[in-house]
Amino acid sequence: MRQPKKLIMATMSLAMVAAMSTVMLTTMLPIGRAVGQLKSQDGDVQRVEAATKDFIAAISTRDIEAMDKLWAHEAYATFMGPLSTIIVVGWDGVRKAWEMRFGQFDRVTISLEESHVHVNGNVAWAVGVERVQLLRKDGQTLSFDTFATNVFEQHGDRWLVVSHQATPIFREPK
Repeated sequence: MRQPKKLIMATMSLAMVAAMSTVMLTTMLPIGRAVGQLKSQDGDVQRVEAATKDFIAAISTRDIEAMDKLWAHEAYATFMGPLSTIIVVGWDGVRKAWEMRFGQFDRVTISLEESHVHVNGNVAWAVGVERVQLLRKDGQTLSFDTFATNVFEQHGDRWLVVSHQATPIFREPK
């Protein structure tokens, strides 16, 4: 009678370990991807990082045609820059907001001081700290750091911006 009881306990323990392993794997792995496919996520992270650099370059060169290629032309695209007073929704409005910003400055310099990228399926986000220097048309210079968040969607093999938010970091004077 003791042998069957031990066998039942061992079987129950094994079933419990298997169930816990399954739960852990399914909650830790991206939905719809097998273990071997996690390596492709590294490639996606690199492509999002490259898209982020291209985005910063387009802002720094005030290149609206480059922005056309980097943004998803969607009704849900959003823009909130560090000098914004409203949330712009929709690609047409986002494009106009960038045109307006580009027209306000003779020079825009942005450097990415810190960046963290995460990919989840066909959506990715990059958060970081940007150092911004702006030269206005009137000669006034503005310098500040921002917390920036860029949200990307995968369209085919490209990662396109669907949302940009940059919030100035207020620091105590030194």
